[in-house]
Amino acid sequence: MFFPYDEKKLPKLVIPEIKSSEILCETRLFQLKRNTYVDDLERIFITHPGAVTIIATTPENQIILIRQFRAPAGQWLWEIPAGTLEPDEDPLDCAIRELEEETGFTSKHWKYLFPVFLAPGYSTELIHFFWASRAYPVEKARKGDDDEEIYYLKVTPEKAQNMMAKGAIRDAKTMIALQYWLGGLT
Repeated sequence: MFFPYDEKKLPKLVIPEIKSSEILCETRLFQLKRNTYVDDLERIFITHPGAVTIIATTPENQIILIRQFRAPAGQWLWEIPAGTLEPDEDPLDCAIRELEEETGFTSKHWKYLFPVFLAPGYSTELIHFFWASRAYPVEKARKGDDDEEIYYLKVTPEKAQNMMAKGAIRDAKTMIALQYWLGGLT
């Protein structure tokens, strides 16, 4: 059902009470869960620990992009660095770790931008966006996941915008972050 939005007549929006919850499948990164609500409404969704993503810029104002193979997309994608939160990990600590593991860069200048639900229709994943300005290469970078093959590229803001316009960048979190940063909203 849908209703016209009228602020004056808006009913109190209530979060439905969960009657039962069942884990259907569990992996290293997420769970597939079924919740049944008191009105017998049933929803199946993915629970995810959350993630971070980083728009990293160098002192020369270049943006650090990475390219990696993404099996679900079946493609090598241009993205900004990102990663999954470990249990009880602070998002900033995760962002610092992921930037170093995926690019070999770090920064002393971090700014939290905003959180975003990537796919709230079927996932609990909340991704925290950060800006790491004046990023520089570390002498001895942390080693990332053994199964990751990641290449990095520094691009000008104009080049990043052009890559989005031509469809070379097709990753949603990357496009959100770049549009935000390029629009001067940081």
